[in-house]
Amino acid sequence: MFVDLHQDIAFYFLTSLSPPPFDADAGGRQSDLPKLRRAGAELVFAAVFPFVNAYGAWTPDVRLAWEGVKVYHAIAERHGVKIVETRGDLYAPGLKFLITLEGADVVHDVGDLRLWHRLGLRGLGVTWNLDNRWGHSCYSKNDRGLTEAGAELVEAAQRLGIVVDLAHAGMVTALDVLREARKPVVISHANARGVTPHPRNVGDEVLKALADRGGVVGLTFIPSTISQSPTPRDLAKHASYLRDKFGVEIIAVGTDYLGISTTPHGLESVDKIDNFVKALKAAGFRDEEVEAVMWRNAYRLLREVLP
Repeated sequence: MFVDLHQDIAFYFLTSLSPPPFDADAGGRQSDLPKLRRAGAELVFAAVFPFVNAYGAWTPDVRLAWEGVKVYHAIAERHGVKIVETRGDLYAPGLKFLITLEGADVVHDVGDLRLWHRLGLRGLGVTWNLDNRWGHSCYSKNDRGLTEAGAELVEAAQRLGIVVDLAHAGMVTALDVLREARKPVVISHANARGVTPHPRNVGDEVLKALADRGGVVGLTFIPSTISQSPTPRDLAKHASYLRDKFGVEIIAVGTDYLGISTTPHGLESVDKIDNFVKALKAAGFRDEEVEAVMWRNAYRLLREVLP
């Protein structure tokens, strides 16, 4: 059983030229339905990436966000994938999607969140790599933390049963969210800065606050966040670091498949996830700890957050 806290399936379909249907086992594709089923995937956080690159600058585009949501509902209707909206949906048979928005830049005011919720949104990133009206990103030159409007957004999201996501958030912004949040939050796809100093990775102060509040961080397969020439063993070093400092309960998986152009050697597609499982066991993780990493921690958080 396997839960993936971040895949960019909609981005792949909206930016690829004549992609094979998602139920095809496409050679060289990082993720599709046959590969997910071979991986034992139970649930995927299905990301909506709401940015277009125009003249070298990334710009939020609400129309693109709508199209992303439509992709997931189309896959659900055509291929029998369940869209998770309540905690009861977690136990539906077969593969499930939880729709997330990667950056709240297209949410123009807090009231909009209720409309997104009605469309099936159940995960919300406060920022992507750009500062916005809600908070500041990990690439911000001046992370001034969560704004007053951002605090309202976090409160509204958790009241509605939407998972708040701090992937891409700056340190001060993340700490502010963790102080404001009344329910656990996720960092859907990042690794440990204490192992690899990368802007997208998360430092110990944020990780401790995350662990203290019952949150999880999804270990990601973005090569530059792992090591210079990453393998499953290198990713397991991040897992060991997190377990030893903060407890195994903080660890989950967020691959970023279909949103990355290269992958770690041995993890070229989601159906090779067992290579990571083997690396965890080789690093000394017991069977029950592996289960916690691969799905139990994520499900525990979702049971607390979803309505």
